[in-house]
Amino acid sequence: MSAGPLVASGIGILLLVVTAYVLVGGTLATTEVMVEAQSNLAMYQEARMRTAIEIQNTTIVDNETLSVEVKNTGGEPVVDIPLIDVYISNGSAPVYVPYGNEGGNYWSNMGIDPDHIHPGQLDPGETLTLRVTHEKDAQHTWVQVVTPNGVSSSAYIR
Repeated sequence: MSAGPLVASGIGILLLVVTAYVLVGGTLATTEVMVEAQSNLAMYQEARMRTAIEIQNTTIVDNETLSVEVKNTGGEPVVDIPLIDVYISNGSAPVYVPYGNEGGNYWSNMGIDPDHIHPGQLDPGETLTLRVTHEKDAQHTWVQVVTPNGVSSSAYIR
């Protein structure tokens, strides 16, 4: 009896074992990534459920400036203030107002009151004052503020 069939059988079995090892390893890695993604999604959803904001006051300062006071009424801090989205409307389609200080429409952070715990973050119970600069003599009637995790509040401008 020759050794050829024995060597071929041994190599075949070895290839089957290596293939099974690679497939099981790939499946485990994929499963680990999927479980971590689902855990992160659940964590973000929980944080969103604890986040709540309310527009307390809107004041037209002059012909091109609007002051908006936003209070954190939830249990989760809003950490990235520049990532907040602001929309204004004059009865037609809402217009996105970016953060910054350039162009015709922009909003800026005028301060947080009180800001003793975690300075620069909008903690529960604190009020953020936004200054929205828009086109001169625009008759805006509505404003909406949206946090980075998608929670929003809107109010009519008085």
